[in-house]
Amino acid sequence: MSNTLGNSLALNESLPGFDYTFIGDVLNEYGDTLGLLLNQSMAMVLLFFLVSIFLMGGILCIFKNRPKSFDAGIFWQGCSTYFWRLLRLSIYFLIFHFILFAVSTMIYFSVTNGMSPFETESEDYWILSFRIIGVIYLFFATFLFMVHDYTKWQVVNADTYLLTVPIMNTFGLVLKNFGKFFLLSLFNILTFLLVFTVYYFLKQTFTADTGLTILLLFLLTQIFVFTRIGLKLLNIAGVGLLYDASQPEIKAPVSPLIAGTISHEASSS
Repeated sequence: MSNTLGNSLALNESLPGFDYTFIGDVLNEYGDTLGLLLNQSMAMVLLFFLVSIFLMGGILCIFKNRPKSFDAGIFWQGCSTYFWRLLRLSIYFLIFHFILFAVSTMIYFSVTNGMSPFETESEDYWILSFRIIGVIYLFFATFLFMVHDYTKWQVVNADTYLLTVPIMNTFGLVLKNFGKFFLLSLFNILTFLLVFTVYYFLKQTFTADTGLTILLLFLLTQIFVFTRIGLKLLNIAGVGLLYDASQPEIKAPVSPLIAGTISHEASSS
């Protein structure tokens, strides 16, 4: 960046909006390097995807078993026990989301005649169609996210490696209790937006490039990251409580991991 920009003001001038000339110069100068960074970024995204699924099994078991204090044995055993099932579940729902996105895109291009400038009198129709289809897409995407979250609890509670039955049962459960489940999801989304808004405006206050402001900005960013983790855990716990409360007449089967832990504690006593 330093070799490309030198002492020019091109970077500052490009910040307010999209600058094709500036981006083109950077790509011409560092295209190969940016491609390498992109490949590394994809590898890190895949690693994060796998690690987050691995840890999710332990988090669900801790919330489900509710020990008086953190139990590392339950956590790590839950990570290994449910990793492959949760991984398959995530892949299935990624396919669902891809199908939903593809269908929405096809409908949008069909409505706008392929966004051909010769088939419309104004771009306002494109924008209106995008907003309407976008809202519908976000609604169904939120529904899929809800089903995914509650299916995780179904998988941890049920002693089954086949995921077809838990997924179908959760679809019915979410449709039956859609109002309560949607309000919880909406509350979590609004809470995150509130935290992000506060973080964004606080970040704008750090304008001077001094050592102190860089340190404060770093600390603010770390606080934001930990807050996001806390909100994620809060969402998982809330989903679990609402899942249990939504079917009081059905006693959820105890997972083998939790049953084994209880049996071990009883024999020790």
